[in-house]
Amino acid sequence: MSAELFALRSRWQAVCRTDRAPVLRIGLLASYTVDPLVPYLGLALHDAGLPATVDVGPFNQVVQQCLAGDGFPATVRPDVLLVAQRLEEAGPAGAGWVEELLAGADAAVAAARRQGALLVYVLPAIPEDRPCGYGDAVDADGVTAAATAARERLRDRLAADPGVLLVDAEEAVRAVGARHAYHPALFRFAKIPYTEEVFAALGATTAGLVRRWYGAAPRALVLDGDALADPAALLPVLRELRAAGLAVTLRAGGPGWWSAEGCPELLPVLDGWATDARPLPAQLAEIAAELDLAPAQLVLVTAAPDAGPGVPGATVRLGADPAGWADALRAARLTDRLPDRRWTGGATVATAAASADPPAGLSLDDFVSSLDVRVAYRPVTADDVPPVAELVARAHDFALCPAPPAGVLAGRAGDLLAVEVRDRLGDYGTGGLVAVRPDGDRWTVDLFSLSCPVLGKGVEAAVLRELADRAAAAGAGEVRVRWTDTGRNGTAARFLSSLDGLGGTPVPVRAVRVDAAGPVAAEPAGALE
Repeated sequence: MSAELFALRSRWQAVCRTDRAPVLRIGLLASYTVDPLVPYLGLALHDAGLPATVDVGPFNQVVQQCLAGDGFPATVRPDVLLVAQRLEEAGPAGAGWVEELLAGADAAVAAARRQGALLVYVLPAIPEDRPCGYGDAVDADGVTAAATAARERLRDRLAADPGVLLVDAEEAVRAVGARHAYHPALFRFAKIPYTEEVFAALGATTAGLVRRWYGAAPRALVLDGDALADPAALLPVLRELRAAGLAVTLRAGGPGWWSAEGCPELLPVLDGWATDARPLPAQLAEIAAELDLAPAQLVLVTAAPDAGPGVPGATVRLGADPAGWADALRAARLTDRLPDRRWTGGATVATAAASADPPAGLSLDDFVSSLDVRVAYRPVTADDVPPVAELVARAHDFALCPAPPAGVLAGRAGDLLAVEVRDRLGDYGTGGLVAVRPDGDRWTVDLFSLSCPVLGKGVEAAVLRELADRAAAAGAGEVRVRWTDTGRNGTAARFLSSLDGLGGTPVPVRAVRVDAAGPVAAEPAGALE
């Protein structure tokens, strides 16, 4: 991570520690781990005068979370829902990519309308992994061709909807460069596919779009006279920006700044100024009032590395070399705007109540059934303990209790079952772990953890039905699931609250909430084969 990006992340942490008053709630839902986007998006919105809270939903569950009545959008109720799907999680390359991503896009549109939210959809980047290598460009069914077709179908579906904004992940990857855009090791470990540079680019673009959506687009430049020692270097680009509709103003720590610098050409370009000893925020407030603008619509243009606290709008830092100032100011894209769009059907965010249902033919049950989920079980050996212990440690959303140490799991390997999951989109390998304590007429489940990629696919119910079948075959009359509130396992709690509707089990399956986790380290009562 570069020093610049580290500084941005540090600033975001500092912002989160302040008594800020958020005006927006942002929800992020992706087919991969999207948490690294949070500081860059949050900080950019904060600097634009739109402080926001940012919540992240479970990864690789876009359709399920959007269609479920108690899914992430319904729980968070965001003002802005950002959905990002990668083609790599949509199965093998080919025509199926279109169908998979359109299902996610349609579900996202339905969820956003149901909550009255703005939908920001991230068009997927073209995958870097291409089996034919150089030959992919001449393959009509290759990765590039299939990805391009899927991207354009998504654009056709979403671009005309005035309640949807599009961000292009391919643009972010290109800006960073493919060699520096991907992080294979981090993806294997944490399902984070991109480097910090890509997330920073996505955050800046998304914040720019959201800012313009809410009418907080830049309306005036404020030149930092104390830091810009050579204003003549900026005159051509200032004239361009002024002709494009931006006002140009100046602040400095004393009067006569431009004459002292010998730049009389600057004065006719200025629409206002504040040159006195007052603090910077007070000067900016006066300039905004004179121009009849909100302070957040000002953009401070400076060569200083830190403009100091209290700047209400965005800041463009030009660097130390005046020769690069004009290019840096043009690159800030201050005159970007949203296009005029004409909606040809459906409903907008304003009429969300009238269109809260998903598109015809798209239901959660049908989607899960179409996945053709296969679940298998195998006993856990001593060699299996380290990887399954890591899975349990990372399975926060669906867990019955805080993760026990690997040593505890090794001590009771005989009553552990690894859960193997695959579907038509891929093989997820070991996606869960369950521990059962047979005790006479009752089997007690005191450890049941599933990883995020396999949630929302019916695996939860399938595992408990399997345990009920095994309990009945062993002569037991009940399966009891003990769980405790960890503060992070809301997904598991919601599932367990509906066990009465599980149905189809030869013995009852009941959930029992306890104040603390059960004795997971106790001596096992029997082995599961």
